[in-house]
Amino acid sequence: MSEAEKKKSLCRKILLSPATWLALFWCLLAFVFAPLLEHPEMLYSLLPTSVYDAWEEFAVLHLEGWIVIAGLFFLVFSLELTLVSLFSRKVRGWKKAGKTLLYFFFAFLWLLFAIPMTGRARERAKRISCTSNLKQIHMGLEQYAGDYEGFLPPDLKTLQESGYLTDFEVFRCPSRLRPNAEFSDYLYFGKGRKLKAPPFLLVRDRDKNHPGLYWNNLFSNGQIQHEPEERKP
Repeated sequence: MSEAEKKKSLCRKILLSPATWLALFWCLLAFVFAPLLEHPEMLYSLLPTSVYDAWEEFAVLHLEGWIVIAGLFFLVFSLELTLVSLFSRKVRGWKKAGKTLLYFFFAFLWLLFAIPMTGRARERAKRISCTSNLKQIHMGLEQYAGDYEGFLPPDLKTLQESGYLTDFEVFRCPSRLRPNAEFSDYLYFGKGRKLKAPPFLLVRDRDKNHPGLYWNNLFSNGQIQHEPEERKP
C-alpha cells in the first residue's frame, strides 16, 4: 500500500470513527449553542428583526431543553460505546484501554449537558414575576385612587414617592437585559384618568422587556393580558 493510500485510509477511519462525531457535536454544543443560550443577542446584528424576535423567544424558552435532550442522547451513546469497547475481543491491550477511556471521557463531557443548568431564573419564571409586579402596581394604584377621589397619579414615580408602593424593584421588569434610563420598565397610561372608568390599558411592558414577542398588558380593571394587539393604549 502506497503512502497516499495509507493517508487516505487513515482519513477514512478518522471520519468514520464515532469518537470524531462525538467530539464534533460536543464542540458545537459547547462553543456555539451553549453561548447562544446565555447570550441570544449575539445574533441580533445578523438576523432581520422579525427572524431575530422568533429566534430570541426560542432561545430563552426551548433551547436549553434541546441541549439537555441532545446531551442525554449522546451520553447514552457514549456509555454504550464504552461498554462495547470494554468487552470487545477484537481489540486488546493499551489500544483497548485507550478507546474505553476515550469513550468514557466523552460520556463525562456529555453529562455536563445532560444535567440542566441551575441557579438562574429562566424566562418562564421571570414572566410570572413580571405579572406579579403588575398586580402589585395595580394594588398601589387602587390605594392611591381611593385617597384622591378616584384619580390616578400622573406617573408611576409619584406612586413610589407618595409611599403607596415603595419597593423600587417592583417597577423593574425581571426579564429586561437592556439598560433603561427611565424610572420604570413599564409604560403608564393613567395620567389624568379615573381608575373606575370603562376598562382601558393602564400599564404595559416596554418594548424589549422580554425576549421575543412577549409582553404583559395591565388594564384598569386589574386584568392582565399578553396579546400583542393590545400594545397600544
